[in-house]
Amino acid sequence: MADTISTSAVRSYETKISVRQEDAAAILSIVKRLAASWGDSDADTLAKLYADDALVALPGDVFLRGRGEIRDWMAGAFGGKWKGTQVLGVPLELRYLGDGLIVMFSHGGAYKPGAAEVTADDSIRGLWVFAERDGEWTIVAYENTPVRATIPLAQAGR
Repeated sequence: MADTISTSAVRSYETKISVRQEDAAAILSIVKRLAASWGDSDADTLAKLYADDALVALPGDVFLRGRGEIRDWMAGAFGGKWKGTQVLGVPLELRYLGDGLIVMFSHGGAYKPGAAEVTADDSIRGLWVFAERDGEWTIVAYENTPVRATIPLAQAGR
């Protein structure tokens, strides 16, 4: 049986932040910088947001180890499927996992400039793990899975 892609919009979620305000601001700053570097198709700047030993798992049997593999994969993606796209990452929840560790769930995905939504084909739910290293927050792990529902950009304040 083939997978069915929903054409309905993803539910609206209230963001739940259970971390200190300064930590939330630092995490959200990383997400904003990631979106900006994505919009510029800048794999080098994007990869610098990840720890040297970060792990990334994506649909399609993609498993990346370390900043170099992340950079190389993103450079290829920016020359292929994700060429000329923007990315949306709306935080759904941030919470501490322990000292110096924060997990964030998000929804979003890539979209073409001028689009009104992230399509059902490109919408994702993301799981991010951030670690505080030498007083700075960095992404140490990221994974996403398809949502199969549209995400209106207006829902995210875009």
